[in-house]
Amino acid sequence: MDSQTISITWTLLCTALVLLMQPGFTCFESGLVRSKNNINVALKNVADFCISGVCFWLVGYGLMYGASQSGVFGTDGFALNSYDNPTVLAHFLFQMMFCGTAATILSGAVAERMRFSGYIICSFLTATVLFPVVGHWIWNGKHFEQAQVGWLFDIGFIDFAGATVVHSVGGWIALIALIKVGPRLGKFTHEGRSKEMYCQNLPLSALGTFLLFIGWFGFNGGSVHTPNSELARVFSNTALSACAGGVSALLLSWNLHSMQGIRYVLNGLLAGLVAISASADLVSLPAAIVIGAISGCISVLLGDLLEKCKIDDVVSAVPVHLGGGVWGTISVALFVPLEKLKLESHSEQLLVQLTGVAACAFWVCGIGLSFLWLVNKVHPLRVSAQTETIGLNFGEHGMKDELIELMEQFDNISSSEHTPQHLNVEHGSNNASLCMTYNYLLDHTSKHFKAREDELLRLASLDPLTGIANRRVYDKKLSETFENSKKHKSSFSLLVIDIDNFKQYNDHYGHQLGDYCLQNVCQALSSKLTVKNALLARIGGEEFAIILPNTSEKSAMNIAERIRAAVCDLAIPHKAAEDDLVTVSIGVACWSHHDEINAQQLFDDADMALFRAKSNGRNQVKLGSVENT
Repeated sequence: MDSQTISITWTLLCTALVLLMQPGFTCFESGLVRSKNNINVALKNVADFCISGVCFWLVGYGLMYGASQSGVFGTDGFALNSYDNPTVLAHFLFQMMFCGTAATILSGAVAERMRFSGYIICSFLTATVLFPVVGHWIWNGKHFEQAQVGWLFDIGFIDFAGATVVHSVGGWIALIALIKVGPRLGKFTHEGRSKEMYCQNLPLSALGTFLLFIGWFGFNGGSVHTPNSELARVFSNTALSACAGGVSALLLSWNLHSMQGIRYVLNGLLAGLVAISASADLVSLPAAIVIGAISGCISVLLGDLLEKCKIDDVVSAVPVHLGGGVWGTISVALFVPLEKLKLESHSEQLLVQLTGVAACAFWVCGIGLSFLWLVNKVHPLRVSAQTETIGLNFGEHGMKDELIELMEQFDNISSSEHTPQHLNVEHGSNNASLCMTYNYLLDHTSKHFKAREDELLRLASLDPLTGIANRRVYDKKLSETFENSKKHKSSFSLLVIDIDNFKQYNDHYGHQLGDYCLQNVCQALSSKLTVKNALLARIGGEEFAIILPNTSEKSAMNIAERIRAAVCDLAIPHKAAEDDLVTVSIGVACWSHHDEINAQQLFDDADMALFRAKSNGRNQVKLGSVENT
């Protein structure tokens, strides 16, 4: 197998490893967002790779590796067609993976509030202009012989595998987009303090981190285009820098935040991978550990700084890719041995590296800020507050989940005019326990309120002094009895009772004994009610009424006489009474289906009978109608 075939085979193998970073980004970001947005994030990762791949083939590769125009951009190679040049095809495919990586860095940073269409526009910008032009400055002339090389490459700038070309470009555009779209709703309090937005699946993010780790061996290893003995150093430096970044981030976050946050470990590990990408082929193992450890600390500190500035980076893309990329680029001048540098001293190399960092920042921020400002004027980049609240899965893509269905059930319940209903419990769903808890709470609350309602209804129906029915219940019962009697053609009787000379009793004995007298009289009245469904009610100060369903005139008169006698038997002293005892006068009225009178006329009849009983000497029972006639 000739060296060209080996080189092509190696490049394609590493291309496949770099492609593995895309599912790594998808898992990493999906695990750090809330479940109502995870589909949106996953779709963005797939879409940006497809968009960037087509755009890089159509425009990006030509700008990056075409014949150079003053070392600034390429002028040919657009819509690449190199069927007869497999080396170019393999290199194009490898760089297309790099372009996809640069484009996808933005997706996690602006997750949960950027419109899908706006994100696609940003991916288009990254793949067609930002990444290819910076790549031309730094790598044009590195991989193939060129008549004129990129201007940064020409002055000695070093970026082995994309710490600046890929990660800084992605980090800068992410920072610009974050500033433009603003933080998520509820991320910061009115006082400016950051609130925790709980992610849905950190184990999934950890899996994504390891997929990225594996893919990074293709990222850095593939930058050695022809396999040689340098691969062992590149792989070892990559692994050690990542581990050192994770350890330093863990220790620093533990010290600053009194916690062992898995997010800090993941970010530190990735920052170590980003930083070592600039010099994985040039530094020693101890230097790789130092570079990784410092990048891990940078990821923690820069993340805290962004929160203080109220910049809401959901997946810490800026601390990891921009912080790690800038530090990794600068570290080339600090840790690479002098004999491996392109310039004569570390200070000269440092100046060149800083120039490259600044040039990348000015290019990406200048173009990105202008472009996003213009797009936002025409096509707002941020979703509406309502869409952000319900989640981009449903708001942007119409993808329902269990939470949306639960919200719809609550909407139906709130809009219903009937009694609140139970939620449907789908056993096995994530919301099953929540629905069951709600149903239990609804039952408990309904039972409690029903008991309170019954108690209030009871209190509203009773006379507070005597404990018998009040006037409201009496009126309702009289109306119901009247209607039932008409319906069944049966008779009923009404007794109207008044305590004789009760005003004088109150004046002589006082209201306290007057109340006691009323209570005792009520007990006497109740004791003589033997008719089923009869009602005793207090309808005035010392006036009572008794409704006797299905009771004839004769039975009513007998009951009335027993009631009158029972009150006399109480033997309650009354100085102003004729017999020196508390007595009652009773008027009786009877209704039969032959009568053509209403309930009010029946009451008037009984009341008139009561008046005659009192006029004839009190302590008597008089019958209405019949005696009238």
